[in-house]
Amino acid sequence: MESLSVIVLSIVFFAALVTNMALKPDYSVKLTSFMMMAAVLGGSIIYGIGYTYTTGDWILSLIRTPFSVIGMFLGKNDMSSIAGSPVLQGRVTTLICWILHLSAFYSIASAVMVTIGAESLKRFRIFLAMKGDLTIIYGINSDSIRVGQESLGQKGTSVVLLSESETSDKINEAVKMGMAVITGNGAVKLDRATRSTLRLKNRQRIAAYALHNSRNKNLSFAIALRDALENDGIDPGRTSITLPGTEDISASLLQVSEEDYGYGYVQVFSAAELAARAMIRLCPPWEFMTFDGSGRAEQDFDCIVIGFGETGQAALRHLIMNGQYVGSTFRATVFSRNMNNEAGFLLTQCPELIRNYDISLRQVDGRSKEFYDYVAGRLHTLKYIAVCAGNDAMNAELSDSLMLYLKRVHSEHICVVQVTKAGIRYQAFVGGEIKVKDVFTLDMLSAKKEDRNAIILNAAYDTSDRSSWEKWIACDPFSKMSSRASAEFIPAFVKASGYTEEEIMAEGWRPDDEKLRVLGETEHLRWCAFHYCMGYRTMPREIFDNKAEHYQECAAKGIPCSNRIAKDAEKRMHACLIPNEELDDLSRREKEATGRDVDYRQMDINNILIIPQILNAQKEEDA
Repeated sequence: MESLSVIVLSIVFFAALVTNMALKPDYSVKLTSFMMMAAVLGGSIIYGIGYTYTTGDWILSLIRTPFSVIGMFLGKNDMSSIAGSPVLQGRVTTLICWILHLSAFYSIASAVMVTIGAESLKRFRIFLAMKGDLTIIYGINSDSIRVGQESLGQKGTSVVLLSESETSDKINEAVKMGMAVITGNGAVKLDRATRSTLRLKNRQRIAAYALHNSRNKNLSFAIALRDALENDGIDPGRTSITLPGTEDISASLLQVSEEDYGYGYVQVFSAAELAARAMIRLCPPWEFMTFDGSGRAEQDFDCIVIGFGETGQAALRHLIMNGQYVGSTFRATVFSRNMNNEAGFLLTQCPELIRNYDISLRQVDGRSKEFYDYVAGRLHTLKYIAVCAGNDAMNAELSDSLMLYLKRVHSEHICVVQVTKAGIRYQAFVGGEIKVKDVFTLDMLSAKKEDRNAIILNAAYDTSDRSSWEKWIACDPFSKMSSRASAEFIPAFVKASGYTEEEIMAEGWRPDDEKLRVLGETEHLRWCAFHYCMGYRTMPREIFDNKAEHYQECAAKGIPCSNRIAKDAEKRMHACLIPNEELDDLSRREKEATGRDVDYRQMDINNILIIPQILNAQKEEDA
């Protein structure tokens, strides 16, 4: 009976050890390290004392002890050589010796098993990824793993991560989560072996995300994958890719066209721009404003941006685009200790921002007394502070200090929001709930989710019989950006109107003439802000007249010529970038010149009247 108990307990004990080695949770790593150190220390003591006692020669003992300790990790024991020593005279000490030997062998076996097991699990994940829709992610880092983990939640989708490196600490993490990982230069170049493993021809949908830390490598991968898809004869309509970059450049290079093979859809994003959009969604400027019965703002919108790198500039642009209301003046003050070296691009690309809005750029640190003196002088007008110092640690330092200060001066109504390329962090008051919105999530990176409202709005103006998605794909990059900006401002119109979304979606959406006029003028302010942020300027009267004359000459000679003379996209000029009250005269002059029946003021009002249609379309999609 005792023998049976020993056998059963030995099996249970062995099974527990094997299970621990196979699963390898965090505590197992700590246990293995502890057992290894205990074996080294305990073995040195036991064999050191044992050899010294049995041989009487401490030099010989000093040499033999390390060899015996090493043997413990190889499953060998030299206990017979020290059998006559005091350390093996009792049952307890003998048991301790055997436990130390087991610990040594377990620790080394664990390391071997983890190595072999990890490779086996990696191969098993690749095998499982050979069926279903395919999500390919290039680059292995925290952001790409987060996207991969979310993608695994999509039914029938396999996720494969590709990387040049075979030694990333993140590889095992990804494999344990359920993702397949293929490494090596051949993998990221989509060589024949990799394409065979991925079985591209068998997939209904192939979605790719290029999320390497190097933007240039992302573009190279996107081109390599595009060429691989073409070589395998994959229908472009089944493919899409998302990557960071400049939309005007990368989209045209990768998007399918009548002449060239490409992806069915290309989503090019700027992490800074996505972060700024997330900032507006998490902390909408209009939520810190009040409006009267006619839709007019009752206060000015006064804001601060701390930091003026890529993220700070994106935050400022989105505050400008979303901070324009009839009855309100927009004011922004930007603080950065490196302003002279940071502001060049924005001031060169978008010079009209400084000319048309009250924007002050100051080379001042957000921790300085000068900064706090400025805040103290504007406590009664400030609405919003965007902290964009460049990293989480500095953002947290600046924000914590600011919020403590605002609490002491009873001004916690001022919004303080932290913005980095990784995401947004907002706390309404000291001790309050912390709200976080990450950038590298499917909701933010997926066009069908992130741009859903813009897609619906764009479709409302396109009268063709194509689907909403097909209409969106056909849009040029500028039109997509315009639709996004317009759609994201709809909640501001809802707030200013005094209605709820439910009331607007019902048949009762009937703003009176004055409210409709004010909301239409607000739309014009928003539209102008968007164009100024895109680098546009007002088309001079002389150039407009020259374009009108040129159109009339072409029309008289029967030469094809566009009658849209108010816009010059190449030179970034638009005649509608004028005060709202001057739109009627512009409409009249354009109609006289081209015969085109245009009413620019009414177009702004039409954008208000279409809001119920867009809200109802959103509701139908959610149903």
